[in-house]
Amino acid sequence: MDRRVTIKNKQGKRIVGIWSIPSNANPPYPAVVICHGFKGTKDAVYLKTLARTLAARGIAAFRFDFTNEAGESEGKIENISFTQKLRDIDAIVGYVSHQKFVDAKRIGLAGHSQGGQAILTYAPKDARVKALADLAGPSYRGAGNTGIEKTIRAQSPDAKKTGYFTVHSKTQKKTYRIKLQFYYDLLSHDTEAQIKKIKVPTLIVHGSADTSVPLVHSRRAYQLLKQPKRLVVVDGAPHNWKEPKYYRPINSIIASWFEIYL
Repeated sequence: MDRRVTIKNKQGKRIVGIWSIPSNANPPYPAVVICHGFKGTKDAVYLKTLARTLAARGIAAFRFDFTNEAGESEGKIENISFTQKLRDIDAIVGYVSHQKFVDAKRIGLAGHSQGGQAILTYAPKDARVKALADLAGPSYRGAGNTGIEKTIRAQSPDAKKTGYFTVHSKTQKKTYRIKLQFYYDLLSHDTEAQIKKIKVPTLIVHGSADTSVPLVHSRRAYQLLKQPKRLVVVDGAPHNWKEPKYYRPINSIIASWFEIYL
């Protein structure tokens, strides 16, 4: 059963999310918060099907849009920042932990792409988080090998003059103008240092054919993590696994991880 809700973050901005709630188990349920990537939304097929797979396994799932205009939540994408994404996650974890049908002692985070980097960066700061699933998230910045960094480099020096760069979303058929400060803010977060502090079980899933976030990011994160941990490399999978032949087995792997550790 899917249920749409609206909440406010601490900055007063509206966040829209969707619950997938188990129908074959009794509450309180363990719960997983699902975070989308940079240009993504909660409605990406691989996140929507992940939420429903978790619910079918007795785990409540909450997928939401970060506060930017790419999805339904409030905010302008040109003002997007990694720092604000961490604040949004904090607001969502707080909201989820106070739901009567949720077991507040069994909350996990799953994040795709920049959502993966966000959960790796956020998790050590919040003792409520008990397990993680990082889905092709970057573990470091500055090397210029991720899709965002390639885009910014291609638009330099104009971006430095105007203070903006542009990105195109094929899914939404839109081109977005984003402040260059977004990238400087992203660089200010030491995700590798945060990964070293993670004490909860962490699963990493990455496609071997990913051209947006190189596989080396997940290999490095895996090296830095403490046990229990698992790295799954999916042969032939791209960055966004929209095809059933990829998301079905991946969703099952993720659900099994949370079944064990939540």
